[in-house]
Amino acid sequence: DDGLGGTLPVELQNLTDLCYLILEEGTTGGTIPSEYGTLSRLHVLDLNFNLLTGAVPAEIYNTPFLLQLDTNNNLLTGTIASEMGAVQFLQFVQFEDNKFTSSIPTEL
Repeated sequence: DDGLGGTLPVELQNLTDLCYLILEEGTTGGTIPSEYGTLSRLHVLDLNFNLLTGAVPAEIYNTPFLLQLDTNNNLLTGTIASEMGAVQFLQFVQFEDNKFTSSIPTEL
């Protein structure tokens, strides 16, 4: 296995100029920290093909310039938050091959 492992560190929230967080094709597990919603310059959050669990925190949709959210091929559960409909610039979303328990919110 050549991918990055471990968990997503909460401390990444301190990288206030972070625009791209791309951690594809690894063995990263645990949950997506809700603190990532404070990354006001984040454009791309790409976490495809990992072992992430739990829900996508609604706080992620507080990032005003989020363009792309990729979380396919993980073990994510819960619902897809209706708050995603309020992200003004969101252009691309991938949620397939997870364990979500809801359909796509009508706000989208």
